[in-house]
Amino acid sequence: MKFNELTIHTTTAGSEVVSGVLMNEGISCFSVEDPRDLEELLESSAVPIDYVEENLIRGDGDVIVRVYLAQNEQGSIQQEGILAGLEKLKKEFPGAEWLGSLATSLAVTDEKDWENNWKQFFHPLPVGKRFLIVPSWEKVPGEGRTVIEIDPASSFGTGRHETTALCLELLEKHCFPGAEALDMGCGSGILGIGAAKLGAKSIDAVDIDMVAARIAGENAVKNGVPEEVFKVYCGNALSDETLWNALAAREYDLILANIVADIISEMLPLFHKCLKPEGALICSGIISPRREFVLGALAENGFAVEEIKEKNEWLAIVCRKK
Repeated sequence: MKFNELTIHTTTAGSEVVSGVLMNEGISCFSVEDPRDLEELLESSAVPIDYVEENLIRGDGDVIVRVYLAQNEQGSIQQEGILAGLEKLKKEFPGAEWLGSLATSLAVTDEKDWENNWKQFFHPLPVGKRFLIVPSWEKVPGEGRTVIEIDPASSFGTGRHETTALCLELLEKHCFPGAEALDMGCGSGILGIGAAKLGAKSIDAVDIDMVAARIAGENAVKNGVPEEVFKVYCGNALSDETLWNALAAREYDLILANIVADIISEMLPLFHKCLKPEGALICSGIISPRREFVLGALAENGFAVEEIKEKNEWLAIVCRKK
């Protein structure tokens, strides 16, 4: 199957708002290539690498966001919406260096090409004190760590991005045996699976993208998490009243929201309604320039911040009901 590959040039900070543009068009499956991630990989003593292909090292320093759109009417509508969203950003922030150029290019690619492209960046990765994230095609000893076997395919979530790593580190502190958890914007399912590995008795994993929802379910099975424990829902709770009401009717000990600042802000009324009185909300996917925006939204929606954890220009926030 052929896809249109839309490439967007931005920066680390800009990738957060570009991600928001994509999610507003109902797209949660995309790749973000940050040169800093490769630099950290090369410098890491935990992962042996014999060589790196020259085409993986770019000299421009741009962060590249790639999205793959079906060659059909829906794909065309999404492409138009993305381009319109990028133009809106350029007008709102003219000449803003933190956004980068937002230049785009379009190419045609085969499904197998983009499914396998990201694998060259993904190797076993220790995260926090307890987790080891392992690609499904590699078998390595856990070395005393809790192994999460992940095949993200076209979904977000390998543990290498700061936002996912921050969530996993906080998950170690706030998840407990018997907890009931909600993973909103689950992507590959890595956070929900991590919660299950720490003893959570139920995880509701939600993603707006059908492919991501399927992949999350498949990854849960690979990790031995029963379907009755890890339940996957596909839909947009912000526009699907049935899904919103179904989630609002539940009560969770832990809510994981690794999305983007704007979407988190819109979700907060739902989170406040379905979080147990002593429960914890972990928000991530937040770039440093949006820190005050998110903190303000949390305060307005009845949340008190308990902890802020930062990595490079990204942060995760732990909060509870006031």
